[in-house]
Amino acid sequence: MKLSMSDLLKKLRKYNQRNYLQFVFCMTFSVLLITSYAVMLYSTIVQQTLPVGGDSRKQVMMIFAIAIIGCLIFILYAASLFLKYKSRETGVFLALGAKKKYLSQKLTLELLQLMIGCILVGVVLGIGLAFLIWQVFQLVLSNLEAMSLGLSVTGVAIGVVFGIVSMVPVLYQLYRFVQRTDMMEILYHENKSEPLRPVTTKYGVSGVVLLIVGLLLGFIGPKIGSSLGILLPSIWSATYLISLVGLYRIMTYAIMKNKRGRNPQKYYNDLIGSNMMKFQGRQTVRNMSIIALLLTASLFACFYPPQLYSASNSYANSPVDYELHYNLAEDEVDQQDIDRLAEKHDVKIKEYKELIFSELLASGVERDWSDDGKLIEEYMEDHRLADFIDASTFNQQTNHNLVIPQGQYYRVKGTEETEGIWEKDNDLDQVMNPVTKEKLPLKFKGIVRYQPLVNQGSRRYVLNDQDYQTIKQELNEENQTKQILFNVADLEASYPFAQELYKLFIDKASSKMAVPNLYDAYQSEKAKANHQRYGYNRKISLSVTNPELMDGWKYYPAMKILVEKTFFQNVAVYFLVFIFVAIICLAAVGVISYTRGITIALSNQRLFDDLKRLGANNHYIRKCVLSQLNKLFILPTVVAILLIYGFTLLMFNTNDGQFTGTEMSALMMDSVLLVLVVLYQVVVYAVSFRKIKGILGI
Repeated sequence: MKLSMSDLLKKLRKYNQRNYLQFVFCMTFSVLLITSYAVMLYSTIVQQTLPVGGDSRKQVMMIFAIAIIGCLIFILYAASLFLKYKSRETGVFLALGAKKKYLSQKLTLELLQLMIGCILVGVVLGIGLAFLIWQVFQLVLSNLEAMSLGLSVTGVAIGVVFGIVSMVPVLYQLYRFVQRTDMMEILYHENKSEPLRPVTTKYGVSGVVLLIVGLLLGFIGPKIGSSLGILLPSIWSATYLISLVGLYRIMTYAIMKNKRGRNPQKYYNDLIGSNMMKFQGRQTVRNMSIIALLLTASLFACFYPPQLYSASNSYANSPVDYELHYNLAEDEVDQQDIDRLAEKHDVKIKEYKELIFSELLASGVERDWSDDGKLIEEYMEDHRLADFIDASTFNQQTNHNLVIPQGQYYRVKGTEETEGIWEKDNDLDQVMNPVTKEKLPLKFKGIVRYQPLVNQGSRRYVLNDQDYQTIKQELNEENQTKQILFNVADLEASYPFAQELYKLFIDKASSKMAVPNLYDAYQSEKAKANHQRYGYNRKISLSVTNPELMDGWKYYPAMKILVEKTFFQNVAVYFLVFIFVAIICLAAVGVISYTRGITIALSNQRLFDDLKRLGANNHYIRKCVLSQLNKLFILPTVVAILLIYGFTLLMFNTNDGQFTGTEMSALMMDSVLLVLVVLYQVVVYAVSFRKIKGILGI
């Protein structure tokens, strides 16, 4: 039977299916991950939930960028392996007289067909994966049942564009492959090694230094600039790339370091296994660096939900079970309503208190960045409204013992609230009665902490009794705020009571109360009079099912049991996004680690066979394999753990200059998640080793 060149190529393709499947799987999997990530990230519900310019959106985009880089390098790695497998048959055809141009066209067409198919399948499966995980979350979190993910064209387009863009470097690799003029070089390209140059201890130390310096410059640099009144340009974020150079150096040093030291026998026992990694050094270092990077991104995403959950501890640790506040002119829930509902639900009310605050015009400093990146400050006598109370009432209701001289004040702050760049505790130096226009000069005395009195978006101050009585003259109900505080005998049993009280509070709330937590009525009127736009002049949907109320409503009633029971429903979308990101990155880590592990066996199979002929037993072969697997799995995992813990502690410290109880609680939960991620790595390690033993017959 006469066979044409095309027939021979088809037969070889069928014979080497395993090599084709590996490339197809790697590229399809990468496109699938990026597409599913993009579909979820750019879905309607996520885009509406993540605030534009907010930290959560920036963090998700940063992890997305890492995932794109990791998957792109993974595709290039798979393509290089594929071309190595093709090199021998290409060289044979050239030796038989086939034209290089003909083989180049055939190989290019073959790769194009494979990649286009991978992109199409990957995009479709990526969309399906995103919706599958969405369905799982809807089953777990009942608050998502009525929501729709909302497929966006942008998310799908990003997956397609990623696939098309990834084709370019692959085709360039192919171009360089077929441009080789030496037939023997092509023939033995499959067995060509990629060794690294020898490195010294200084090289490894410099890697650690660069890793730390990159993190410090990228994260702390902008904060130091802000404290000095300088806004660093966005290009400054490129300093994080210094850490990538450091990471690459650390991985290189870990592979190349193999000295006799004080235990020469251990050195000789590990000589073959370590040298195998050295001869395949470049690809190994790239893979290990990407694994460490993706693992760090996954851990960062895992750490976000505990930090978000711990942020609710301000409610959980409050000494008051129920807190409600509203403008005194509003027809809102009062003591009679509370007593009626308490009797209905058999709830015993304890330590009921009512406080009246006076809303006065406080001076302050408006801070913003100038066009040239400088911090500008503008002092205003009528900056915004703030709540004031006299020292006697404050002491009586909170069990404090403040002594305030005339002309001075205390700022009321939360338990772990700190001073920020945009507002200083001593900005206030004058207060004015909005009705009589009488002014009172003041000096900062200090801060007093009492969490239950810290309203969302409100500044609160304590004045000397005489000063307070003087400045509050002729204020009407519209210039006063009422706050109700009380406890219950059995908090857990009061959940039905809390639900009905919350619903009643929302039902009785007027349209004037439907404002965000940073809304200020005076600033709104001032902007309107000057024909200027006021950013917080928007209405919030007052509904029991609206999850935005807890963090975004100025008059949100803080009920400890309600926050505890509904927290996960209120922040479900945040949990969805970050847990999804963690799953995607972990999946990429698992596949890349497994693929590289299998390559250890496939690339060195002949060498292992030779070792067996020279007398090496299965135990020695296993030791050679394990020495390589240990570096491939353990080192990136350890580096990722150190990176994420270092970055988390850095973030906690720079946020407020201290480690709060809330942050320590989050760190404990992070550690539990870390154990689960390590167990995942152990499972992938075990599966990889089992597969390698099957390939090598050990």
